[in-house]
Amino acid sequence: MTLSLRDLTIAYGGLTAVDRITLDVAEGEVVALVGESGCGKTSLARALLGLLPATATVTGSARLGEDELAGRTDWKNVRGRQVAIVPQGAMSGLSPVHRIGGQITEMLTLHGGGADPGELLERVGLQSAMLRCYPHELSGGQRQRVAIALALAGEPRLLIADEPTTGLDVLTQRQVLGLLAGLGTTMLVVSHDLAGLMPYADRVAVMYAGRLAEVRPARTLTAEHTHPYTAGLLTATPVADRQVPWGSIPGSAPALELLPDGCRFAPRCPLATSMCSAEEPLLRTHGTAQVACHHRAKPTYPVVPRSVHSPGTPVVRVTGVQHRYRARSRTVDALRGVDLDIHAGEIVGLVGESGSGKSTLARVILGLLRPSGGRVEIAGEELTARRGRALRRLQQQIGFVHQDPYDALHPGMRVAALVTEPLTTTGTPRDQRADRMRAAVGAAGLPTTDEFLRRFPGQLSGGQRQRVSIARALAADPLLLVADEATSMLDVSTRAGIATTLRALATDRALAVLFVTHDLGEAVQSCDRIVVLRDGTVVEQGLSADLADAPAHVYTAQLIDAARTA
Repeated sequence: MTLSLRDLTIAYGGLTAVDRITLDVAEGEVVALVGESGCGKTSLARALLGLLPATATVTGSARLGEDELAGRTDWKNVRGRQVAIVPQGAMSGLSPVHRIGGQITEMLTLHGGGADPGELLERVGLQSAMLRCYPHELSGGQRQRVAIALALAGEPRLLIADEPTTGLDVLTQRQVLGLLAGLGTTMLVVSHDLAGLMPYADRVAVMYAGRLAEVRPARTLTAEHTHPYTAGLLTATPVADRQVPWGSIPGSAPALELLPDGCRFAPRCPLATSMCSAEEPLLRTHGTAQVACHHRAKPTYPVVPRSVHSPGTPVVRVTGVQHRYRARSRTVDALRGVDLDIHAGEIVGLVGESGSGKSTLARVILGLLRPSGGRVEIAGEELTARRGRALRRLQQQIGFVHQDPYDALHPGMRVAALVTEPLTTTGTPRDQRADRMRAAVGAAGLPTTDEFLRRFPGQLSGGQRQRVSIARALAADPLLLVADEATSMLDVSTRAGIATTLRALATDRALAVLFVTHDLGEAVQSCDRIVVLRDGTVVEQGLSADLADAPAHVYTAQLIDAARTA
């Protein structure tokens, strides 16, 4: 069933979030709607589901067949039956206290679907025996497949997938996207991952600051893209090949109250002229594509720097670390004799799919988890044997950057207080705290003005929040920084900026960095060495360039192949 958008506009309190979007999605077609956070793509998706807040106003048209969705008030027989959603976080969309079978049965009853629960699971590539499982007993990829099964329960004519692969490892991402593309359902996939969606979409619609910048068949996007913003998204996507530079779009997308005149991308565009700031470019047809730009030249963006120095002395030494725990009636070996060194000024990437043991090893190195065997040394002092005050003193040498910048910062504390807090807890003299706080904020790539330091987390972008987390980790002047999936929740352009900051810190402060990630492309581009973990075992480690060019282990080769083709 065709979805037809005509001049669809969405505003919040007079501020326009989606500006006159015209787009068609043909029956059975998969269209990827991509762009940075704040571009309006999620607002558009919610409008099609009737999930906008009461303060939002919707004008224009959004027709699914003969049904008008824009401004609709009665969604009883539409949501779930005509249009359904695959949510971003599969765990948040599933009840943790009910079995999978019960949740699917409830959805079938609610929407009148005629399928059998077991058949739905098999359709998404899961065994019917999983109907008796609870969500926490499944992997992230399995939970996302269950979320897809729930969306299909009402046999919808339109499926909206909102960031369906966020937080998943590259192998699982490819499996989930391949599954969605093979369903044969009319689909709008909302994501910030442009390169990852191209093999599975029929067309790609690139959105910036509420407007469409370019709409083009996915197969022609890489070679024939025209808009500078599309080029920026492509170059900002890290590739598992050191011969391909990793670029970064400078600046950030404008807030709704600060939208510029003319082309909204002009303040960040390398090709911008005075005409771009004065005249809004219209979306015009060029062959099989539509592009809103005054120029046809190819832009050049700054690239993420790589190390030019030899690493210093060892800061971290992990020797034979094992960790075993009980899960119900079985014993799980999360780590199996892991060895790892990190030197001053070096960034080491720890990669592997979900469940490989990455986060467990990070917690052991942070002193948050006592291993079953082996030892961890920080600057020559053993961490694993320490307890109480002695452990806390050594932990002050380690900074930590959390995965989710939206949950890591207290919403009621200002930037200055957030960065000063670690100095207070470590007993830094009061007269030194302000200077060290500002130094940490500046080192994290943030402004040190009084206006910025007075801001609350809710007034910051995702990238700024993560930089505040980095500043907190730097405040106590650590020897080691552990970044656990620190960029997985961020836009590709923002991720490149964070990687640039981590490189500057490693070089300027001789900081040892452990970069935990499931994105092998990002590790290849930004890390000096890579350690590949699988089922708690190090299967391969080496220089990033060597590992990317000639992987020795079949599992590493699979990760690299998925990173290059997903």
